[in-house]
Amino acid sequence: MFSRNFIGLEVRRQGLRAVSLKRKGRRRVLCGGQTLQLSEGLVAPMARELNVRDPQRFVESLKEVLLPLAGREERVALCLPDAAGHIFLLDVDTPFKNRQQGRDIIRWQLKDILPDNYRNLALDYQILAERESGIRRVLVSVIDQTIRQQYEDLLSEAGFSAALIDFQSLQIYNCYRTKVDFGSDFIFVALNQRQLSLLSVQNGILDFHRSKAGMVSAEAVFQEINRSLVTYRSGHSTFARSVLYLQTDWDDSQQLKDAVGSAFDRQVHSLPSPLETLAGQDHLNLSQSDAAGMAAAIGVAESLMWDKG
Repeated sequence: MFSRNFIGLEVRRQGLRAVSLKRKGRRRVLCGGQTLQLSEGLVAPMARELNVRDPQRFVESLKEVLLPLAGREERVALCLPDAAGHIFLLDVDTPFKNRQQGRDIIRWQLKDILPDNYRNLALDYQILAERESGIRRVLVSVIDQTIRQQYEDLLSEAGFSAALIDFQSLQIYNCYRTKVDFGSDFIFVALNQRQLSLLSVQNGILDFHRSKAGMVSAEAVFQEINRSLVTYRSGHSTFARSVLYLQTDWDDSQQLKDAVGSAFDRQVHSLPSPLETLAGQDHLNLSQSDAAGMAAAIGVAESLMWDKG
């Protein structure tokens, strides 16, 4: 019996990133990785329209990235831009006994949040905490079924199947959460190309999530952080003592670090390259920024490893 490859693929507006991991005991071993720049406009991440504008060229790009990594493996863990769907943090007070019942209750609770004609959706969730009152804190990911189906169909045409689908901001965090001792109160900021991700964890529970595309400068990041946290800052007493972490693939990381530190008015702890958390990193010859940009692909491959392995 051969050892399985766990393939993680991240799709961005700008390109594709993929890794192949194996599990050897408790170690995660990097077997290979690929990056590929996409032509402008080939992928346009949106929550209401099909994302891939030239399906045939996209399939060719998938093959170019995945075939050198996959061997006999057909399963792929797919990581999409946050703009392709929606992520919510909800408090659910209605009890449910099983996963499907939970989906039905959450779908009903979302009806007042989502647009009226946004009903053909795929939904998944994770229970983060349950209070003594019975209220559950739930992380919810939503994507339009037609958008999800397009990605699944194009992967199938390339010879692969999507075994798991998630969003970039969550999988960048997932890449680090089991490898770095963040403590119980912290802020996780990620800048990968033009996408900003903000996560606040309070008492060990994800308490705030925000993502925003189109960040073209450190000044834009500074302004967006301040806009995003206007209400949240004042309502959470532990926020002032939360430790601040930054993960980025920007070349000018110092200017960005200064902007993030100024926005939060505290010291910034820079996270290492995601490749440093894996054995076999010598298999890849990447620039510093390209190596940092592999976090989401690694995170989603590891999610597949522990979920389906």
